[in-house]
Amino acid sequence: MKQVRSPEIATRAWTFGFVGFATSLVLGLAPAGCGQRKTEGGAGPAPSASAATSASAATSADPPTTSASVAQAPPPPPSEPVGSGVSSFVAAAQTEACKAQSGDIATYLQRGEVTAAGREGAIAAAWLIKLAANKPGAQLAFAGFALDAKQVARARGIGTANETAPRIFSNGAGWTLVWFDGDGLAYTKPRWETAPAPVIERLSTVSAANADDVALAATPSGAIVAVAPFNMDKAQLGLFQFAPTDAAAPAVQALGATHHAHEPRRSAVAADGTGYTLAWHEGDGRIVVSRFDLAGKEIDEAYTLAAAPPAGAPARERVNLVATTKGAMAVWVEGDKILARAVDAAARPGDKTWLVGRGRAPALAPIGDGALVVFLGQEGGKDDQVLAVKLSESGEPSSTGMRISDGTGPVKDPAAVTPAGPRFGFLWTEPMSNGVSTKRAILRTLESSCIP
Repeated sequence: MKQVRSPEIATRAWTFGFVGFATSLVLGLAPAGCGQRKTEGGAGPAPSASAATSASAATSADPPTTSASVAQAPPPPPSEPVGSGVSSFVAAAQTEACKAQSGDIATYLQRGEVTAAGREGAIAAAWLIKLAANKPGAQLAFAGFALDAKQVARARGIGTANETAPRIFSNGAGWTLVWFDGDGLAYTKPRWETAPAPVIERLSTVSAANADDVALAATPSGAIVAVAPFNMDKAQLGLFQFAPTDAAAPAVQALGATHHAHEPRRSAVAADGTGYTLAWHEGDGRIVVSRFDLAGKEIDEAYTLAAAPPAGAPARERVNLVATTKGAMAVWVEGDKILARAVDAAARPGDKTWLVGRGRAPALAPIGDGALVVFLGQEGGKDDQVLAVKLSESGEPSSTGMRISDGTGPVKDPAAVTPAGPRFGFLWTEPMSNGVSTKRAILRTLESSCIP
């Protein structure tokens, strides 16, 4: 399918908006001086401290009602993980209340990157198809499915992608698909119909070289918010919005940037009706979390979500965030330990860091007042199974989890999860048979109420 590039006006809008954004940042930072950052237990300033004044909270948009103030006590310090993790799992396919429905959506795949998004009555999925083993890049495929996992929109090629996992989001009445190609960040709004071909737009300023440090999330309005390294030395994270659902809104809107970051990398973002929660890894290994209002202004100081790991500690993987009814849920991996910590609507971390289980490659989705963590782990003596554990609003895991995959083969690549009305959709790839390197992509849907 022919790739259609965006009109020049969209590119110009981004360029002019980003230049204006950079100018406003310089002006805004000039009088800030050298301030101090909140630290747990009243200790001295953290190494990544930078200026913040109470006046910076002023905005035309109302901040969260729970936003921290100078009169509030500091948040609890990072703690040792609580609990032993979930080790008991029930099988989704054998749980009658789940009404599980499954289907192969693609076969003979050489790549394992998948993404899914749901809305009431439908699920959209995208994946990568490697066309030539000796050439870089892949074709990006898109298709639509009903809640019984049956196809309702024929699979088709959207464009050329690099080998970074794409992301798809529901934007209310449709979908927004985002990926990286040789020119940077690209996006489009695919439809069930195959014609006309969707218009592909791009944010060429966001380089594919920074893909590991870029975070994406859908806003309640359906637009996409992105966090990416900002400035020549990449010492800040820039926050901007694109792909609006309102035709009158600007194609790209630069919002703001971090003021408390120190060598930020591997960012995460969650969006809700009052603003954005950002988390990132600092140069010393800490995970830090901060809150921005709807206008993109950092309305409070950054807090330490996880302390810098000691020398010789297990590797700490990228933090994940999802918005909840109370704020956001953060999940990350240290070695084989999957950890969770809730943050409130002002990005203040909760009292406890919970051990969810043991595994790798976690993905997150909202469920009730908390979150659903989907990861690859051992169950029934078999490695690399797709497992799901429900977290309460405090981050505490349920006593029992659910095995989503059938246990017939290992799942080597991260799975995707999405709510879709009363059901949840899970998408993953696994080898087509023993000793075969090609994979099939499987979509399984089940009633959300059956997840323990």
